Amino acid sequence: MKLRSALLSLCCAAALALPLPLHAEERWGFDLGLGGSVITSEYKDVYSAGATLPLLGYEGEHFYLRGISGGLHLFKNEMHEINVQLSYLPQRYLASWSSDHAMKQLDDRYSSMLAGLNYRLLSPYGILQATVSADILGYSNGFIAQASYSYPVTLGFITLMPSVGIKWTSCEYNDYYYGIDSDESRASGLSEYKPGSALSPNAGITARVGLSENWSIFANGNLEFLNQEIYDSPMVENATKLSVGAGLLYRF
Repeated sequence: MKLRSALLSLCCAAALALPLPLHAEERWGFDLGLGGSVITSEYKDVYSAGATLPLLGYEGEHFYLRGISGGLHLFKNEMHEINVQLSYLPQRYLASWSSDHAMKQLDDRYSSMLAGLNYRLLSPYGILQATVSADILGYSNGFIAQASYSYPVTLGFITLMPSVGIKWTSCEYNDYYYGIDSDESRASGLSEYKPGSALSPNAGITARVGLSENWSIFANGNLEFLNQEIYDSPMVENATKLSVGAGLLYRF
């Protein structure tokens, strides 16, 4: 399996989202650690990449940092959160990544920043989360809405967190990252393509093992099933995206 050094950036951090605190009394303080990840690409003749990265998480009364997202609490109690959130969007494509000649003639697509509103419900029946956000750097001028449900299962010092989710991406977002305009079509020989909006489901699991009061290790994996609007793009050859990660954490 080939590795693309151009991908060894924050896009790999998407596979290393820190395990969320499970109970109200665990929702305070810092997580600091080191982790590694591998993420596959949906783009034609672009393969997987891996990276080792420092990890930092924080849960506080007024703000939080969770992997590649951070935010301010507009409202928060034992069960509910409403947040203003800023996130790094790791999605991107550089023409030099692909070994396919036609793909090398396409324009680059860049990662961006998202700003939006986030809602979390922590209940005895699991964790429900929903986020609506927009590209604030103007690359795609698109929107993303996503929701997920997870349920922690504790087995002694091991906690398993299976999850299911769905992500909606607007036509503007999909056109920027997966569309091919007339100029690109003439240069590459690939057919023009202008996708619509798309709903893509995903499923994942996180395992966290407590080694002591402060130390823990975790591993996670997530599989996204790309909507036909995305998969039909001449840029795309894989209908799924897989990310896996693992790390060592110290809570203080």
